[in-house]
Amino acid sequence: MDLLLQKMKSIVEDKPDLCVIFDRHISIANAFSRVYSRAHHGLCMRNLAENLRLNQHCGEHLYQFYVAAKVYSFDEFRENFEELKYCFPKVDVMTTNITESLNSVLMDEWEYPVSYIFNSIAKKIGEKFRELYAYVDGKKNIFVPCAKKILRDNKSASDSLYMNNPNGVLDQYTVFGNGVTAKVNLLERSCSCRKFNLVKISCEHTMASLRAKYGDGVGYGNSIYEYSSPIYKASSYLLTYSKAINVVPPEAEWNVPQESLATKISPTPYNPKLRRKKVKCTKGVGEMFKSKRRNRCSIYKKSGHKRTTCSMANKS
Repeated sequence: MDLLLQKMKSIVEDKPDLCVIFDRHISIANAFSRVYSRAHHGLCMRNLAENLRLNQHCGEHLYQFYVAAKVYSFDEFRENFEELKYCFPKVDVMTTNITESLNSVLMDEWEYPVSYIFNSIAKKIGEKFRELYAYVDGKKNIFVPCAKKILRDNKSASDSLYMNNPNGVLDQYTVFGNGVTAKVNLLERSCSCRKFNLVKISCEHTMASLRAKYGDGVGYGNSIYEYSSPIYKASSYLLTYSKAINVVPPEAEWNVPQESLATKISPTPYNPKLRRKKVKCTKGVGEMFKSKRRNRCSIYKKSGHKRTTCSMANKS
């Protein structure tokens, strides 16, 4: 794992604004902490929720877990997290469900050799890239469709808000409405609700402030895009997914440096357990579980026993 991550590090730089999402496997966590020490390490929300449901047996309270994981403000998080800890005393991590989504797509590749796994991953991700590239390119919007929908919803929500500028500062507003008071600083591009800070898309409070600053004309419409991150622009999206994903060539065509050929890599210590080899993979989140076949008596047509062990048949 360390060697793979070291090679990946030459492509993806280790920096504080990098976020790595994975499941709770200890070997992955240890490898990432050694190689990507500056990046943020998070766990898969869906995977962790299923662990809580199966191990803590409190599936009826999982909605509190998802609410706590998706809030933006610290006060809301602390309030929901306290309720969550009351139901799940061992909970101490909030994450997202990116890892579980990717695992469900690559379910069939788990039994493949390593080179075939990478080629299959490259093929599936390449197909998805081409599909999304054509979809975004065909819309001809300034922002990608998902960001466009968020902006449209926030703009509708901002219609019921009103703002105040008590100090007369041009870029600082206090927004009221729906029982919430938010402070917006357009110069620093921040809002006390923290949606604007984290998602980098103009929230409803920011849009109300932009309307107060620019009016209802063209300037207001353009400012909505200007105050949102350029990563949501369709041009940025198309540029990101414009390059092809190369597959792993046959081993005969590999161009390996001489110093790498001379390097001997010992396998990691392995302690095999004395049990039958596991052939089928463990069912993941969202997979259907088939019920085990039970014995059925051919004489009395009842489940739970066979004809040879039927007590009624033996009596007769």
